[in-house]
Amino acid sequence: MNRLSAYLIPAALIATSATADQNAMNTALEHWDRLMQEYQAAVQVAKTPNQMEAIRRPDGEEVALLLWHSVNKKTGKRHKLVKPTAEQRMNGAKDTYKEMTTYEFEQPWAAPAVAWFLNHPDDFAKVFNGRTRQVSFFANALLESVEHVHYSSPHIADACAKLAESPSVRIYELLQKIYTRNQSPEAKAASAMAMCILLSNPTIASAESSPAIARSKQIYFLRQAILMAPENAMFGNVSMNQMAAEMTYAVKNLSLGSVPPQMELFDKDGNKVKMPQAGKPTLLFFWTPDESIGLDIVQRQDQLVAQYPDLVFCPINVNQPLADWQASLQELCITNAYMDNEQNAGGQAYRVSQLPMAVLLNEYCNILFIGFPNQQLQAALNNCFAPADATGKPKVTIDGVDATSSDEPESVLQPGSRPKESTAPGSNEAPPLRDMPEF
Repeated sequence: MNRLSAYLIPAALIATSATADQNAMNTALEHWDRLMQEYQAAVQVAKTPNQMEAIRRPDGEEVALLLWHSVNKKTGKRHKLVKPTAEQRMNGAKDTYKEMTTYEFEQPWAAPAVAWFLNHPDDFAKVFNGRTRQVSFFANALLESVEHVHYSSPHIADACAKLAESPSVRIYELLQKIYTRNQSPEAKAASAMAMCILLSNPTIASAESSPAIARSKQIYFLRQAILMAPENAMFGNVSMNQMAAEMTYAVKNLSLGSVPPQMELFDKDGNKVKMPQAGKPTLLFFWTPDESIGLDIVQRQDQLVAQYPDLVFCPINVNQPLADWQASLQELCITNAYMDNEQNAGGQAYRVSQLPMAVLLNEYCNILFIGFPNQQLQAALNNCFAPADATGKPKVTIDGVDATSSDEPESVLQPGSRPKESTAPGSNEAPPLRDMPEF
């Protein structure tokens, strides 16, 4: 055997192995497509509630196992750049390189499998039989493979809707990379729509220099998604056209700076009341008595109003019969509360997808905050009610805390469990919110 043959044979073996794994990946994905087609056909022909209840969505665990075996082989080593934190840099730390194992899912041909895993995180987790450290490691490795390789693949368009459910700066920057560097019109449109959705979240919007900049970018990405989306393009489980219509409504009515719709509510005595009303800052607070975080805040509303005396606190209960709601208020000793109407029109108008949900408005009814009540709501409240100093100018605040004082007011908003999903009609396509962090 000559020297040339010694190099060609291993290369041929590697190529053959990669082809076999790619074929196995395609076979698994084709199997999943058949399962979904059968499921969708069954849903279409079902005529009664009992028939619908008997239909089970396909379990993706088997497909996840097949896909993982086709792309999880180790391929070698690489050096990953590790940057120290700002605090570590102040102490003299410098950039270092860490040796990392590489896997087949980092190969360009594996992009369809990576997109499938991103879309089915629960099924992916089952591959590891409860070994949470492995799930965390490989979930991050899959995301890194998108950041470094698959961002340019047309297949990544399939995962953009799922990525939009994670309101983090890292995901937002990844979507920007897909939008600017991917040549597929469908991927560009999907990433633009995903960024439009993420900019509805206070975490992402606050990273921009101002609410006006966040809103202008949101409008820009929505327009780009509409212009670039191919005909009949999908965004997750809905058409791009449907999502564009939904986001147009959200940008117009439910984004920072916009004026939200007016609702017709019932007070605890059954009288009709219209909310919101201009004149004073208002906190619309969607909640339900069987959810602990919202219940705790509603029960402590006197403390909240004492902390912010000009605040109009409007707790709005959703998805509960009026008689049951009135009995719950009496049992819980809650004297100030409102009820959505029987059609949950208020919940639909505000696209309430998870509870609790807070909407802070200024005296002109412009939205200052919308989302899960967390430290950013606390900051928005502090800035809204920042007292003026002797010159008549508001005091300077940093992250909602008076920078001129060492005394921080006790927060009524406390961390707790995950938000409860709402069953308000028309709201199930909104991205979920994150756990409330400590503050």
